[in-house]
Amino acid sequence: MIVNQEIAVNMSKNPLDIYNNFKEALYQYPFVIIIGKYDHILGPRALYSSVKLKDEEFVKNLLRDALNTKNKFVILDFNSFYSQIYKIEVEDLNARGKKQLYAIILLRDIESPLIPRAQFKRISAIFRKIGNEKILLDDEQNFDAFFHEVSKIYIDKEEILPLESVNLQIRSGINTIQGFCELILEDKKNYGKLTEQNTITFIEMMLDACKEIIESITNMNSF
Repeated sequence: MIVNQEIAVNMSKNPLDIYNNFKEALYQYPFVIIIGKYDHILGPRALYSSVKLKDEEFVKNLLRDALNTKNKFVILDFNSFYSQIYKIEVEDLNARGKKQLYAIILLRDIESPLIPRAQFKRISAIFRKIGNEKILLDDEQNFDAFFHEVSKIYIDKEEILPLESVNLQIRSGINTIQGFCELILEDKKNYGKLTEQNTITFIEMMLDACKEIIESITNMNSF
């Protein structure tokens, strides 16, 4: 069982049946990624998945459970697997409350260690690169392009995600900081300047990664 203060335990009626749907993919890849949305009219629903979903009701329930918490980052435990969910607000002037709430969902085998929150912030920064207008179209092609960009980082390049040792924790933090630096340079190249808000956001995310490295070193020295 994962131990984390932000876990919300969700016991599905047939968790093994759901797990069998995507466990083969987890033999090849570090995670299954799903993009969900808390639609004001249609309710919670999946917009994109890196594997074919046989039980879309499961994703709706998963999103509903995550929505019931105020945390931006949520972990749901299903015994044989777990999900980590990162909520993202996207401005939409036509929506109730002037925003739409999206969720990046990563499904992992229960034996796989948690992905650090800093990595989710990095993935969410890549998601926001799609642009608000394109995100709000809920176009599967846009989300597929996002998935392929994430794949280049974490799957094709085999960048470290699992944190099974202090060395891996430190390496993961360094990779995260490097990734944010690349995003800053890409923004500068594409737009000719950096907005103050983006600069602050990227710095805050890199500081989170630095904090994780320091915590890893501290834990190592306490052994």
